[in-house]
Amino acid sequence: MKKSNLKYIFGLTVLGLFASCSDDEDATSQRIVKSVVTADATTFNLNEGDAAMVTLTIDKPLNVRSDFKLELVGGTGAFRDYTVVDGGDGNSETDEETTVDDGYGIIGHKVILPAYASSVTFDITTLVDYLPEATETLVFRLYPMGNSTALVDENSETITITLANTTLDEIQSELKWATKFNAHGNFDDITYLSVNEETKTLEAWDFDLLVYGPNNIFTGATGAEPEYATIASSRPDGDYELWVDLWDTPRRVAGGPALGTGYKPVKLVNLKPILTVSKPGVWVQEIDLSGIWDSNVIGSSAGPAADMYVARVNKAGTVYTLYNDLDEELATGRSGRKVMPKVSRNK
Repeated sequence: MKKSNLKYIFGLTVLGLFASCSDDEDATSQRIVKSVVTADATTFNLNEGDAAMVTLTIDKPLNVRSDFKLELVGGTGAFRDYTVVDGGDGNSETDEETTVDDGYGIIGHKVILPAYASSVTFDITTLVDYLPEATETLVFRLYPMGNSTALVDENSETITITLANTTLDEIQSELKWATKFNAHGNFDDITYLSVNEETKTLEAWDFDLLVYGPNNIFTGATGAEPEYATIASSRPDGDYELWVDLWDTPRRVAGGPALGTGYKPVKLVNLKPILTVSKPGVWVQEIDLSGIWDSNVIGSSAGPAADMYVARVNKAGTVYTLYNDLDEELATGRSGRKVMPKVSRNK
């Protein structure tokens, strides 16, 4: 009798354990079920300069935001061939590049679905490349990141853009001197140590990009970096001179604040502007102006001219030809080569 009771009690205990495990498994299953987002489109055929609009819809809206990462994982294009921007949903964070501090791995873009929202829209905006190139592809992976509160439907994980080359009948030029890429791939300021023992950016030296032609154009003098100037197709035929001007420099009254755009450096800084001139989709030319100016040069705003002639563009209809300051041809039509001509100081 005692043995029978013991078997009965043991049997009930085992059944109780199984029941308890079953309850735990059910609770675990409930905990790991997550909301899922689905993209309305994942394949696009575009020309450079066009945008792919993607709308993510979540099956069960959450009371917390959901973080995702859009990462370029394949294709023949590059990370700087596009930007990811807000598609009209009011979420400014959808155009943020990831940084090392985010802990998101290699560079990509954040896409955030706000709390209680049922959808979010973002644009992958492609850029008109300076370089002439064949049709290329951009292959993206979209996946949970950050708080990982929602999953991505497997059919929405890959977004592919096929991108045709775009050519423009104009000249675009860009002058840079104060930014560079860091190891992660983000733009960083180039800095220097100032006499007030603070770290400052080289944007304190204010370069301007000037174009003089038949209509005496004056452009690329915004006080920002980079500076841009365009010779539009509507401009008359003729020669257009490109000048770079060191307009203002950091300066300091002893014991007082800066009167210019920043503070003088502790030691001499050799300034290294790079001028890129392109007929987009046809040819591109980079002109290295390193060493032409240094931190001891006084800007044109203070009186002495610190500008110099660096290149010339001849416009003949839709044919543009680029010459350096020595009047040597650098690029024309669909031919062009990357060279670093020495640019002599204009007297």
